[in-house]
Amino acid sequence: MLEILPESEGNIVGVKATGTFDRQEFHEILMPHLRSMITEHGRVRLLFCLEEDFQGFDLEAIKNEALNSEHQNDFQKIAVVGGSWWLNLQMSLVAPFLNGALRNFSRAELPDAWVWIRA
Repeated sequence: MLEILPESEGNIVGVKATGTFDRQEFHEILMPHLRSMITEHGRVRLLFCLEEDFQGFDLEAIKNEALNSEHQNDFQKIAVVGGSWWLNLQMSLVAPFLNGALRNFSRAELPDAWVWIRA
């Protein structure tokens, strides 16, 4: 399940993921919000917080969207908080295709992730 965090403001969006989420949630919840922000602010900063009960997502849907040339330049920064070593590795493989910074943080580093995404 995806939830837009209340700390989101301006060109910064925080998203909390719990349980599992699929392609439908990705395209019906997250992408409309991001498209609106991109239209209003240009490049956006995304903080993606994976809660302890997070079980997974449709990586193919996210990878396809992230690598889509339409959105390739839209992310200024992406912070992934609480990801497993496997997810962090996958994200590092996607990073070269984005024209923005991507950084992984542990759950304990959530405050640091907010500082980084806002800087």
